[in-house]
Amino acid sequence: MRPLQMIAALALFAGSLPARAADPEAPFVASGEVVYRTSAAYDATRVRGPNVNMAITRDGRWGGNLLSKDVVLQVTPDRITGAGVNLVVKQDAASLSVEGMISGIRVRFKATAKDFVGRVGNRQVECGREPDGYCYLLGGRTSSMRFKGTANKWPDVPMPQWVFAVIGAI
Repeated sequence: MRPLQMIAALALFAGSLPARAADPEAPFVASGEVVYRTSAAYDATRVRGPNVNMAITRDGRWGGNLLSKDVVLQVTPDRITGAGVNLVVKQDAASLSVEGMISGIRVRFKATAKDFVGRVGNRQVECGREPDGYCYLLGGRTSSMRFKGTANKWPDVPMPQWVFAVIGAI
């Protein structure tokens, strides 16, 4: 093949390839955030915080780091599972609860219209919920937990982002 023909063939081939964006990942703009010991914020496809860094994968699973463990998780409406992870999710009009294990760490929390009770490992929180997204700790403490944006709309919250954010913040 002549050099000019080779260049023309390469140009035709390159023109048939799909266009590739310069930055394939959109900027992170949080739609919700959970703040307690630390914070964890999320959007439609990612959850970010010191104890959580998760994103939806090309095959529809969620992958990344949760509680210092690298995980790839399958999410269904009533369960979040993967190697070392088994969480049962129960959601109805009155409450949202999650219970199970992440690599040997016990996870249990329940959110209702009036309160939030949660435990991740040896860290625990019990608080009364206010309409502004603040949950004031029960027992006279002055500390609080905060649910911002869509994180304050339980039990109708983005799943599984809300679960990952709560785990990451406690």
